[in-house]
Amino acid sequence: MPTFQRLLDELNKLPQPEKQVEYIDSFRKQKIKEIKEITKRDVLVYFSDLKKNHPAGAITWDDKTCFADIVEGLDKNGVDVIIHSPGGSAEATQSIVCMLREHFDNIRFIVPNMAKSAATMMVLSGDEILMDDRSELGPIDPQIQINGNFVPAQTLIDGFEEAKKVISEAGTDILPAYLPLLNKYDLHILQICENAKKLSEELVKDWLTKYMFKGDAKAAEKADGIAKNLADHKKWLSHGRPIGINEAKTIGIKVSDLRENMPLREKVWELYCVLEILLDRSPIIKLYENSNGVFLVKNIPFQQKFLPPNPLPFCPPERSVWRAKRAVSSVQNRFGFRQTNAPYRIY
Repeated sequence: MPTFQRLLDELNKLPQPEKQVEYIDSFRKQKIKEIKEITKRDVLVYFSDLKKNHPAGAITWDDKTCFADIVEGLDKNGVDVIIHSPGGSAEATQSIVCMLREHFDNIRFIVPNMAKSAATMMVLSGDEILMDDRSELGPIDPQIQINGNFVPAQTLIDGFEEAKKVISEAGTDILPAYLPLLNKYDLHILQICENAKKLSEELVKDWLTKYMFKGDAKAAEKADGIAKNLADHKKWLSHGRPIGINEAKTIGIKVSDLRENMPLREKVWELYCVLEILLDRSPIIKLYENSNGVFLVKNIPFQQKFLPPNPLPFCPPERSVWRAKRAVSSVQNRFGFRQTNAPYRIY
């Protein structure tokens, strides 16, 4: 039976939520232990919920605090990082990579499903990447937020260049047609776009040269080609375009096929499936874990409700306990309050 369906069936046999939480916890820890037994390397897990489409699921500066915890006490010689992420800040990614490189001599990234955008950049800082037919990376062309929407930096650059070319060829008579378009953006946006594109390419080129292609006489040349390829929006056309294992190899990225180690592939996929179920059934937006048992999560931020200024119903001492409970329950029902015991630590 397929792994995901099998896990769902096992969970559905447990009617009590507490038992389901215990099952997920036990299964998750066991899979990480089994992965370490196969690879003989410590394991880090960095897993985001892509379904909730919440900005907190992206790579941000906040991740540093949790990474600082999960890297402690692990073997400096090498680590496997299992990653599932939509990407995020290139600068935050650089900071996390610097931290990882300070702690480990060899880093291998395992991509069970997706590592997109800045997560692709992070993966390319590794000495080795493990993927299979389920895995995908993505283009690294930067996206600029304008009026609440993300726009490919390259399209803005191209738009300015096209306008400049047309005005130069047709003369100032055509300028009124372009003024409404140009007035939408400040001129400094163009420089921001160019800097963002340059940063993405330079980071990836630097990491590939230092780590993946270390010792290769053509390391800089190969790294430059890969970085420019992945940052080329004109080639990929969409920032969400999937880059599977075969295409990654064609580009020149050194990728090892997980299918060549089926026991490891099976354990990694089982871990991925149980983590996806965990995030589906909880407010967790991101989790961090290591093979030493350190486990941290971040929940979706929420705004706490406050009771209106109306006083709670007064229950004199002579009233029975059940009336007092009923009064409190009435307030809870009225204002949507419930006292719950969260099964996971809110970090």
